[in-house]
Amino acid sequence: MRKIFLILFINVFTNLFCQNSDYEKVKSEFEQFIFSADSTKIQNIKTEKFENIFEIKQFNQTVSRDVEFGLRELIFNITFVYRSENTLKYPQAEIHQFYLNEMPIGNLIIYAGKDKLSSRKFRSEFQIYMNSHNDFYKTNFSLTDFINDLTNKQIYGDGCGYEMTRANKIDEIKLRNPENAEKYVEWMKSFNLEKQMWGYNQIQYLLKNNLIKLEPIEEKIYNHIQQRNAIIETCSGCTFGIFERVFKNK
Repeated sequence: MRKIFLILFINVFTNLFCQNSDYEKVKSEFEQFIFSADSTKIQNIKTEKFENIFEIKQFNQTVSRDVEFGLRELIFNITFVYRSENTLKYPQAEIHQFYLNEMPIGNLIIYAGKDKLSSRKFRSEFQIYMNSHNDFYKTNFSLTDFINDLTNKQIYGDGCGYEMTRANKIDEIKLRNPENAEKYVEWMKSFNLEKQMWGYNQIQYLLKNNLIKLEPIEEKIYNHIQQRNAIIETCSGCTFGIFERVFKNK
């Protein structure tokens, strides 16, 4: 009985090791391509010949948008296929490509899944943007904060068209609550444009109801978000992946 159990254990362990090894080879090849490609080459990824990737199943560019301080972001969604133990696997990823004043300065790959795995490669020039952000928002953020903000994806939309309900929490923080005003101000300082909009939305609600007063720097950030009117990811009814400006008259 012990021998049977040991054999089964070895087989399972070997299969898992092989599967992980196959995935790491594919992941390495995929990242090597993305980190060395410009936006044109990425857009033509379906014509590329890979050693370990069997097929590019799905690929599309979702948005090209100006962030601020000269930073532009391109986002691509991709599903690629590879073989492992005679089985086809279909990993999904989101590719973020960044340009500073039209100069490529970095790539971020966010893999789909609950673990929120990501890989990145940034040039030293990215610090120019980081310094501009920290100077304006009076923060002391790092590249790690930038990665975390983008990895923890938010979609701006406070109502569900199907259930006819409003969102009540973001990251376990209650909305429309004056006790959380400081947290909403933190959101307005985020690198994540959608989270910034959530912060703006909540501060706007509290101001309209005369529940808070803003400090001068907070009011400056609040007005900046409205005037900048960035393209953000939102939803309509049950349709997701819509990128548009919130303030339509801008």
